[in-house]
Amino acid sequence: MVGVASGEERSYPLECLSDTHGFHQLLVGLAGRVDVEVEGRGAAVVPGSVCVIPAGATHHYLGIEAANRCRVLDMAVGDDALDALFERIRFLKLPVAEVQGGNDQGLLARMADAPLLAGPRFNLARLTRVVEADLAAPWSLATLAEAAHLSERQLRRSLSGITGLTPWQWLTRQRLAQAERLLIASDASITDVALQCGFADGAQFSRHFRRWQGQTPSAWRCVNAAR
Repeated sequence: MVGVASGEERSYPLECLSDTHGFHQLLVGLAGRVDVEVEGRGAAVVPGSVCVIPAGATHHYLGIEAANRCRVLDMAVGDDALDALFERIRFLKLPVAEVQGGNDQGLLARMADAPLLAGPRFNLARLTRVVEADLAAPWSLATLAEAAHLSERQLRRSLSGITGLTPWQWLTRQRLAQAERLLIASDASITDVALQCGFADGAQFSRHFRRWQGQTPSAWRCVNAAR
């Protein structure tokens, strides 16, 4: 049986982040939901879900609920039996009681015969990654649905179910979140930030931002850049 160091519990942030590392990783859902995309393949990690991430595989993750919890096992490359378990990307499903027991060795032993996860088609981590890569693009409902590999109706229903937002509201939130990051990390003008994030001009951006934060972009930048 493969030896493994004890795993640890983690919560994932409510923003889309990316990672690539030289060790194998097992991501096991305990509570809430985390959407994960590994080399173009995505799934919702919910209680009982197991995401198999081989060493070197680029993956993206997005916490959907603030109370999400996952058990994470990081394992070094070089053990033939262990490497065989991680030879390909997989999303598996185990009984919730089994994954919540904290038996890491038992989890590894079950990987070989665990059934594949049959989760929702919609993966918010994938859509977020694609949109964040080109926020200035003229995104429409049709192009958002195409990026999500869903019909327009499915996208509306899926986004509303997860976020409570319409596609346009969700897109505006992504643009505003990126604008916040740029306001702190760069000296770009308000107009330049607006255009980089897909707003028509500085005036439109300022209106949305004020509704979002209760302050103008300039005032918000002054307060937060000083922290």
